[in-house]
Amino acid sequence: MKKTLVLVVDRDDDFGVKGRVETPVVGVERCSIAATALGIADPEDSDVNALYAAINIYLDMKSENLGEVEVALICGNEKVGHRSDAAIVDELETVLGDVSPDRVVLVGDGAEDEYIYPIVSSRVPIDSVKRVYVKQAPGLEGTVYIISKMLEDPAKRKRFLVPLGWVLILISLVYLIPPILGNISNGDSLYLATTPLMAFLIGALFILYAYNMQERFLKWKNKWVARVKRGSVTATFMLVSSLFAISGVIIGYFSLDGVYSPSIIQSTVLFASNALWPLLFAVLVYLVGDLLDVYFSTRTIKLSFIVGSINIMSIGLIITSILDFILASFDADVGNSFLYVGEFIFGVVMAFISAMVHRHIVAAIGQFGREKEENAV
Repeated sequence: MKKTLVLVVDRDDDFGVKGRVETPVVGVERCSIAATALGIADPEDSDVNALYAAINIYLDMKSENLGEVEVALICGNEKVGHRSDAAIVDELETVLGDVSPDRVVLVGDGAEDEYIYPIVSSRVPIDSVKRVYVKQAPGLEGTVYIISKMLEDPAKRKRFLVPLGWVLILISLVYLIPPILGNISNGDSLYLATTPLMAFLIGALFILYAYNMQERFLKWKNKWVARVKRGSVTATFMLVSSLFAISGVIIGYFSLDGVYSPSIIQSTVLFASNALWPLLFAVLVYLVGDLLDVYFSTRTIKLSFIVGSINIMSIGLIITSILDFILASFDADVGNSFLYVGEFIFGVVMAFISAMVHRHIVAAIGQFGREKEENAV
């Protein structure tokens, strides 16, 4: 008779993370111990029900003499995705090698069958799939579990929350832009903007959560704390760079005082024109700090700093020329046309110089590598 394997797959490794169970687990006694371990650690975890259901199916098939039967548990990884699926494949092949089943009965909570089923079915035939829900509220339990698992999976968060966040932001902007272009200080406009502003903030929060910005911020903070502790000069230059950036925003803001701007577009262009160069100098200061940090750490000079600095100056000149041209179209006093034409031409020339310098640096590095290989031979 055919040999049947009753298999439970825990994709996010709750048994390992919460219950400290080493997988794969084969055999009814070891599976019972694993279920008890996770049940004690987290009684509300649905994976406990799935494993107990698999043990129940195993005992039923044994009592009905339906041939050889074995029960097993395999787990993935807490970082759900390609890493957990690779772990599932490794443990599945180990179990299949030990048990050598002819068919499988797959038992789970139904939340991630679309990921698990192809992995198992590509290696052994699946006769049936048993989905387990708690009796209290199977529909609600399944829905809540699926949503919670989706929010834990970074890929699914991006797939569902990011589009939803952008939809909320775009819809809110449709209602926010008219009051902003009109007069936001007006009481009626401010009242009408409250609801779309809330929608905008909710959409922004969805996007920040989808891209896990909290964890990214903590990593960034820890990196800078470590740099400060080891006496990195980058921290000092970062502070100076921040002061330049703040001063640029302040200069841009105060440049609007006493200037009549008939439209928000003209005010925005004027603000950007006055704040641009302090912001660019802030970037240059940061790059200098990074250059010195690398030099003090490795005694090497980043040649990309030269190209990057020239590019920043080139971009600054081109943007300045465009902003001056726009201001001139508003009849603002920005000098004659030769000024912004010269800025644009000089910016393009610097971009060309940057490209040539980059080309020569790459060629020099390649030549140095070839000479080193020849000397080694």
